This record gives sequence, structure tokens and C-alpha cells, in this order.
Amino acid sequence: MLLYHNYLTILLLLIATSVMATKSEFNYEIGKRVLDLLRDYTDAPSKVLEFLSNYREKNAFPHGLEPQDRDIFFQLGDTLLTANPRLLLFYALENGAFAGNQRSPTFAHYREPGESGYRLDGPVHMEKLQKHLDSCIDENGRQVPCLLGPGESYIECIDNCTSLQRCPDEDSQQDCSAVERAEERSLCESNTKWCISYATRSIPLSDDSPKRGYIPFTFYCIDINGLPTQTPGENAELGADGLGNCYHDDGITPVNRQVSGGYAYCGGEGIICNNTFLGGFTNGNFDPRYRPWYIATKQKQVPNWSEPYEFYTHNIGITFSRPIYSIDEEGKTIFTGVLASDYSLDGIASFLTNNYDGSDTIVTIVEEAEPNYVIASSTGITGVRKVLIEDNSKPCTEENDRDRCMGVRIPISDLNEDIMEQLISTTYLTQKEKNFPVSELIPVRVDHDDFRGVYASHTIGFETKEAGISWRIMILSPVSAHEDDTIMPGDSMFQVLITSVSAGFLVCSTLLVHFIRNRREKEIIASDWRFTGVFLVGCALLNLACLSYIGQNTNATCLARMWVIHFFFVFALTPLFVKTYRLYKLTGVGSIIPRRQTISNARTVLMAMPFLAVEVLILLVFTFIDPNKVEDLLVYDESHTENHVECKQDTWAFFALQLLYEGGLVFVGCLLAYKTRNMRKEYRDNQQLLLTMYNIALVGSVIIVVLNAAERFQATTRVFITIGILWVTVFSSCVFVVPKLLLIRSRKLNPVEEDEPARRTLSIVGNIPDSIQRMGRRISHRYSQNSIHFWDQTDEYEDNIGSSGRSTQTASVKLPMFPIQENRNCSEEVSQNFSSEEQLNERTGSLDSTAPEKSSTSGSISKSSCSSS
Repeated sequence: MLLYHNYLTILLLLIATSVMATKSEFNYEIGKRVLDLLRDYTDAPSKVLEFLSNYREKNAFPHGLEPQDRDIFFQLGDTLLTANPRLLLFYALENGAFAGNQRSPTFAHYREPGESGYRLDGPVHMEKLQKHLDSCIDENGRQVPCLLGPGESYIECIDNCTSLQRCPDEDSQQDCSAVERAEERSLCESNTKWCISYATRSIPLSDDSPKRGYIPFTFYCIDINGLPTQTPGENAELGADGLGNCYHDDGITPVNRQVSGGYAYCGGEGIICNNTFLGGFTNGNFDPRYRPWYIATKQKQVPNWSEPYEFYTHNIGITFSRPIYSIDEEGKTIFTGVLASDYSLDGIASFLTNNYDGSDTIVTIVEEAEPNYVIASSTGITGVRKVLIEDNSKPCTEENDRDRCMGVRIPISDLNEDIMEQLISTTYLTQKEKNFPVSELIPVRVDHDDFRGVYASHTIGFETKEAGISWRIMILSPVSAHEDDTIMPGDSMFQVLITSVSAGFLVCSTLLVHFIRNRREKEIIASDWRFTGVFLVGCALLNLACLSYIGQNTNATCLARMWVIHFFFVFALTPLFVKTYRLYKLTGVGSIIPRRQTISNARTVLMAMPFLAVEVLILLVFTFIDPNKVEDLLVYDESHTENHVECKQDTWAFFALQLLYEGGLVFVGCLLAYKTRNMRKEYRDNQQLLLTMYNIALVGSVIIVVLNAAERFQATTRVFITIGILWVTVFSSCVFVVPKLLLIRSRKLNPVEEDEPARRTLSIVGNIPDSIQRMGRRISHRYSQNSIHFWDQTDEYEDNIGSSGRSTQTASVKLPMFPIQENRNCSEEVSQNFSSEEQLNERTGSLDSTAPEKSSTSGSISKSSCSSS
């Protein structure tokens, strides 16, 4: 029999080894490439602006970036943008001047220095600002006055924008006079920056407010050299593949502007030119000094990235800014303005789309800070929705006036317009809930009419402490579903499972029927058919419980499997355990002082209840605190990644507790069966119990090894468990039933005359002669349906050696439970109820010649049902 166990062990281990998954490190190259590209993307502005700052400090701009240097900056910027087409380069000065250019689309920007908000009805009309009032156009290119509307902002100088004060940064606010050491004081003074003062005002909403004009911010068509143009066929807006014409906003009217005036671009006071607005196709009100990127740079006085904000064009983007300075006659460091570079979120989305166009991979960038605004996605999501200013719930269409539109940022939780947006939103929230695991792939399932599948998701943090950026890069890639997660009708595993369950149930049920039919035969009476029958029922039900493995993995099926497998295992094991335990208590094995014991069937049933109650309690507790539930997992190897839908618990606590409890029952059962191994075979099933317990322990150990070796192959492991249950239940049932059925059949086919058992109680004192031992072994016994009693009996007798006066333990034996052995002192008495002495004589015969008179009476009588084991 042990040989068969070894064969089974080897077979299961070999199969388990053959299905083990070979794991290797997941390829994170996609995320790493995106991270590297994003670093390059954000490093480019700092490098370009550093170059421009050094270029200015070396006096490469003749006028220090004043308006006369506009075209030089346009050309230099266009050259830099050739290598960095995603950027928008510009500079803004404290006097309000602004110049910049960009690619995709290709155009330039310019604003004359000066303060908007000049009054048209003042006591002294500002003639020098009149030129700005007449320099605005509508979408058709017609001249219109540059008037501020209600609620629009403008800059108002304090002390004519000439007085200086310390800039608001920490270094500038330090009191250098309090520094004692000269070197440190000199360093402190060199770190102090000085700023001019002005305030931001707004036009009142009332209609009777004085009219105020503004200095227009103009957009220009440019040629291939980066210079403004309105010459037909020179506009570079169409890109490198061709040139076109410059049109106003209506897309029909060609640009042909010849505005004369004494503009700063012309070279200073008194100089008149007519090319300041040449190529200018549209304009608006914009002053860089009240923009958030400019204000932040003036406050920090260090290079920095802005938070995403709405651009003048109503797009959302971020700006990298670098302060620039000049030195006045007193040697003070004067804050002059800002060199800056814009990244619109549209541009970042284009950057991602261009790199992953046609790929199944989805890359999305999200702000880590609440409410987790979307930066961009390779699906084309820009993180911004353009809506009407008066009603943010309505989208801004091409038909709407641009001035009526605004950009609204989108939190990740608001992405729900289509299946891809829902996928991105769900994935990020799932990753966030799991605290963005670094080395774990998180699966996200899509169940939609148009698309069904599973994506593997991974996130990488992107931070630049200098710039204050904290983003989360999220990568999603579709994965295939693992085919070994479920057992469904039609699968090969389904046939194996159904065959195993059917075989186990039929064998156990058949043995149960035969066992019950022969329950009155003496070979079965002695082993107590009731508890063995319950064991057989448990074996049949345990096989049926394996049917729960069929079907999809859902929370309901996972929980049902946890219950039925463990409950019916304990249900089948409990009758064997209590049989062994009752026999252990009745025989007094291990007891120093033998005591009278009466254990009825009813009491034995009550003994079994706590074991089932404990199992139910364990299952109930873990049903609520750590249930077996469905979980999407991703398993990856060198070639691909697969999605596994597994029944899993959050912790190993349930497994450890069940292993301790169920394994403990098996271990203690083996121990008790071993301790009562000397019982006569007619009255106990100890060898069967011991073999069954050993079989359960061995197969259970093999199944645990298989489960850990092939944990990702759920259908396979479930079939292993089913085959293991088949083996344990069929083997154990056969061990208990088949030998007894064979004995019954043999007795009925070959009847022999039974030995005459003893009629009277046999008293044994001292050393037992071999003749009496042989006679004791021949005593035949029959159990009635009464209880078994054990008690102490002590008296003084003279032993066969001849010594007297010694107190010894004397056993009055009617139905000996142990084989009589030499030099054994016994103290147990087994009584059986008979209706009369004549019945006893009729069934057992007479041994008067060998039994002392003192032991000629029968034992006590009990009417309770038999509880032998």
C-alpha cells in the first residue's frame, strides 16, 4: 500500500513540475522610454533659455532685447525651434514688451512696450498712445479701436514705474546691513534684486466707466527665415512642404498692413516706420506682466515651471521661465523681465501621439496632486475642454467667437465620454487605490459592447524638484486572457473533473449502500456502522463538492468553493476522529489510574459537533474579514503577459489557520490510532484509521506542493485537488468497507463452528500461564447494542508463586479488549448485558473448571446503545 502512495506522490509532483510557470522580469521599456522622452521634453526649455540668457549677457542683442531687437530674436528663435519644434519661445519685459515665435502652427507674437488702460477722455490726451488705439483689426482685417471691455485687466504703474523696491524673493528680502563679515555682506548685496512697482487693475463692469484703450498683442505670419511677412507665397505656416499666403482670421482676406507710427520697434522716440504690424493677421489684449508664469518668476527670482494654466489662446499648458537682469549705474541688480518657453498640453498630447501612433499601448500623464488633472494622453486627450465662458456646460465650437470661449481642465475622474476615456479613468483610480505599486502590473478589465478585453497597467512617477513638477506616467497595454483560469463545459479539464467526481461519488455511495445492508453482520457490528456510514456519506459529498470548480471565477463561486471543500472535508474527517478518540478514552490508554467510562453513541455525536462548529466559525469569520474573492492578476514571462482571473484572499491567514486546524485533526487522529493499535482486530478499526489518516496526510501534503508549484494554473490545480479527493475518499472507504465485506462473504461461503466462549468471568491474578493465555485468545465475543463499562476492582489474592498478603490489581474479564499477555496486570472489566444466566451459558459455554468461584457472576447491565469503536 505504501508503494502505491509513493507512486501517487511521484506522479503528482512530476505533473506539477511540468506546469510550473517560469517567471522573469517584466519589460518596462515602454515606461522607461516615455520617461526619458519626457525628461528630454522638459529639459529642452531650460537648455534653450540658458542659451538665450547667455547670448543676451554677451551683448549679442544690440539693445538688450528691447523692441529694436525683435527681428533678431525672431530669427534666432526660429533657428532654435528647428531642433525643438514643440517649444514656444518668447521674452517679456517689465516695460510690457513681448516677443516670441513658435512652430506647429508657425507664427510670431509681438507687443509694444507700455501700459494698457490709458483713458481716452483724460485732461491731457496721450498722443503717444493714440497710435496703439488705431492699430487693432477685426477678423476681416478692418481697423477697429483697441478698447478694453468690462472685466478686462491692465497694468497701472506706481510712481511712473520708476521707483525700485526689493524683489519679493527670500534672498532679496534679507537685510544685508545686519551681516557683520564684509565678504558675506558683499555676497548678500549681490544676491539682492530690485523690482519696479505696478499694480493690476480691471475695467469695472458698469457701462458708465470711462473708456480705456490697450496696447495690442499681435500675431504675425512669418517666412522661412522667421521674419514677419505678408508677401504672397512666403508664409511658412504650411510647414516645410510648401509656402502659402497670409490671411486674416476669416481665412479669405489677405493681409496687407501698412500702419505708420512712432512705435518702439522703429527705434525710439521720433522715428516713424510702417512695418511694425507688417504680416500681423490678428490681435488681442494681452500684457505678460499679469500672467501667472510672469508673476511667479518675479516672486521666486529663480528658473521655474508653472502650474498648468489657461493660455491666451484658451489652451492649457505649462511655462518654463527664467529671470533676466540688468545692472544700473549704482551697481544694483535690476529685474528686467523673463525668458520663457511654453508647452501646451496639446503639444504634449501630440508628442505622445506621434510616438505611439498605431500602437495598442496607451500612455497618459496625470498630475499627482488632487484633483489629478489630466496632462495629456496618446489617445489625443489634451486634458482641456473648451467651453463657453457664460455656460461651462456647453462646448465651444468653431462657430463661437473665440473671445466667448475658455479652457477648462479635466480631472481624471471626469473622463467618461467614450470607452477609452473610461478605461484611462478607471485605470488611474485603480492604481491610486493600490498606492501605485512600483513592481506590480495592475490589470483593468473592459467589458463593453464595442470592446472587451484586459489591459495591463503600470505607472512611473516623474518629478523635477527644481521645476516643482510631480506627474504620474501611466502605461496601458492589452494582454491576452489565460486559458487555464476556469473549467468550463467542453474543456478537456472539464471531462477529467466530471469523471473524477463521478467515480468518487459512485464508489463511496456503492460502498455505503453495501455497508448499510450488512450492518447487522458481526463483522460490521463490532466497528460501529453508524459512524463509518457517516464517514462514507462525507466522502461522497466531498467528491460532489468538487463540482463547484466548474464555471467562471466570480466572487460568489470563489466564496462557495471556500465553503464546500473545507466544510465537507471536516465533515468526512470528524467521524473517524471521534471513533478513534472514543476508543482511546474507553481503553484508558495513557491513564495512570483506570476509571469507569461510559461513552454512548449520543455522547459521541455531541463530541463531533464542536469540530464542525469550529470549521463553520472559521468559514464565517473569513467570509467577512478576508473572503475568497475574484482578483485580476497579470503574469508575465519572457515573451508575453497574460491576464489571470483568480480566486484569491488578501492574506495567507485562512490557509495557515485551515492547515493548522485540519492538519491538526489528521495528526492527532494518527497519534490516537497509533496509541490504541493493540486492540483486538475484531473490535477496532485502528489499522484502517491509521492508514486512512496517513493517506490523508500524505496526499494533502502533495496537493499543497502542487498548489504552490502551479498556483497560476487554476484549472489544473483544481483537477489535482479533485483527483486527490478521489484518491483519499475511495482509498479510505475501501480500507474500511471492503475487508469487512470480504470477511462476511467468506464466512457465508465457508461456515465454521464458532469457538465456545467463556460462560463465567475469568479472574486473572499475577503472572498468567501460557495455557490460560491461549485459552483467552480463543474466547469469542459478540457485542450487543449496550454501552461498554470499565471500572477498577482491587482485592487480595495469593498469586501462583505463593506469596500472600500483597494487594494487586485483579481484572474480571468477560469480553477482553486486549490480547492477554504474560506479566500484564489489568484493571478493566467489560460487561455485556444478557437477559439471564441461561442465555449467557447458551452463548458462551462454561469455564467453571478454570475460573475461581469469586468471579462466577456476570457484569453490570446497561440498556444504552452500543458505543464501541
